Amino acid sequence: MTATPYPADSVGRVEPRRVRIEQPLALDCGRVLPQHELMVETYGVLDAAASNAILICHALSGDHHAAGYHGEDDRKPGWWDNCIGPGKPIDTRRFFVVCLNNLGGCKGSTGPRETNPDSGRPWGPDFPLLTVRDWVRSQALLADHLGIRQWLAVVGGSLGGMQVMQWAIDFPERLRHACVIASAPRLSAQNIAFNEIARQAILSDPDFHGGRFQDQGVVPSRGLKLARMLGHITYLSDEAMRAKFGRELKMATPSFNFDVEFEVESYLRHQGDAFVNRFDANTYLLMTKALDYFDPARETGGDLAAAFRRARARFLVIAFSSDWRFSPERSREIVRALVAADRDVTYAEIDSDLGHDDFLMPLPDYHRVLGAYLAEAHERGPQRAPGPALAAPSPALRGDLARIAAWIPAGARVLDLGCGNGELLEHLARSRGVRGYGLERDPQKVAACVARGLNVIQADLDEGLRDFGPQSFDAVILTLTLQALARPDDVIEEILRVGRQAIVSFPNFGHWRVRLALARGRMPVTPALPERWYDTPNIHLCTVDDFLRLCGERGWRITQSALLDRRHRETAAMRRLPNLLAETAIYQLASPLNR
Repeated sequence: MTATPYPADSVGRVEPRRVRIEQPLALDCGRVLPQHELMVETYGVLDAAASNAILICHALSGDHHAAGYHGEDDRKPGWWDNCIGPGKPIDTRRFFVVCLNNLGGCKGSTGPRETNPDSGRPWGPDFPLLTVRDWVRSQALLADHLGIRQWLAVVGGSLGGMQVMQWAIDFPERLRHACVIASAPRLSAQNIAFNEIARQAILSDPDFHGGRFQDQGVVPSRGLKLARMLGHITYLSDEAMRAKFGRELKMATPSFNFDVEFEVESYLRHQGDAFVNRFDANTYLLMTKALDYFDPARETGGDLAAAFRRARARFLVIAFSSDWRFSPERSREIVRALVAADRDVTYAEIDSDLGHDDFLMPLPDYHRVLGAYLAEAHERGPQRAPGPALAAPSPALRGDLARIAAWIPAGARVLDLGCGNGELLEHLARSRGVRGYGLERDPQKVAACVARGLNVIQADLDEGLRDFGPQSFDAVILTLTLQALARPDDVIEEILRVGRQAIVSFPNFGHWRVRLALARGRMPVTPALPERWYDTPNIHLCTVDDFLRLCGERGWRITQSALLDRRHRETAAMRRLPNLLAETAIYQLASPLNR
């Protein structure tokens, strides 16, 4: 038996196919394409209900070949092969995956390289300028051709993430999940400037010939090479370039000329040369222009939340810490708008060092979140209701969490700070029909929340509340986390700004067991304070009396309280001597804005 030449987790050898779309496509520029062709690859098997399909939207220089092997170089896999295949985050044992070369591309889809049927010559500069919306309309026609009425998910990074957002806004009923990776709601002025410099490098190349270089039998290689070199610099972080190249000379000493001397120069020139051999200059021009034009909030007067109110999909937004071209702050703009629009959204910020290209890399935390999200989406099936299924039995809660849950009204909008693995939020969603979000910093706990089907936003609690507007939630919960905050007083003020009520619990440092341990000269270890002194996250421990004094000083009104022992019971003695006998304290505070 001959062994397969491909890895076991690969989709193996794939064959692209050209799909002819016969329906006319009206473009934003005012022109109409009577028909067009798209080069497409698919992986996996479409189920009988056509409910397991995922669309992959490629980035600027991508194409239809996202996974597996084909073509003359059978050793190089598709551009996202580490993410698509059996057992990978986009698991082809579960999903039918579709990736296409966008309209206007240069890998077989109708575009500047292809023949204009009206002239019999290459389209060249006569090919119409496109927008992200045009691509999405074309992709919707492809979905019709494939018999897919609704995508399980549309997934894309960078420019691909912009297509995902446009899908969710323009065709809200045709996708259940929108995965936006390393993207932005619109380009910054700096990014538009980078694109313009790249375009000018191409346009000013003597071999460009006004875009008709194919007719002249030449390629504007110098301009295209410079454009790619510039772009590639922006895709890498300074740290990544320093680690990979430093300031290393190719030779032992400088040669005092303008030839390649530094390793980074050699690398960039190689990247430029390789790009010239596989990409088209006219395609590069129109794709960068589509990037510049993208702004889904333009039609709503700059209000991105209003644009997202059309969406029905549940969103996953992922950013990378070292990405300075589409920084995490740009992804948080998307998240803030989705929260303001009351959409379901999960946000993960992956610690990384490569830069924008990290969205193409097999980073464990990244793959863990994306894989967990899509696996849960598959288990959920085509039901539209977000969050955990309400018919599912509610798991038993720890006593203090059960007390907090009893204070939350049915159907409330809740923010759970430091939500951990999502135990409380899941209980509230299943048993009380609560909608809301969890905030969590730990990436593994974020992934655990994702696997439960919860909305979770990865953020530091000392800063994460800035993303929410006044009175955004009926209740904001902070359980056993107060002592781990840098400025707990400021955080409570923020909680009372964004929530109509705050529910705060904390371990009581005045409990008699703590006092006894201190009297013996030891730091306490109790069920409420389980870590030893050298492994504790605690920064600001407090007693019941300390907290009550702070409430009095700040004018915070306490509306309910619960004082619990280690078995989460409350006794009359504990009510009389809470600072001595209570191991855990829970207080409900009313927002001054809600009195």
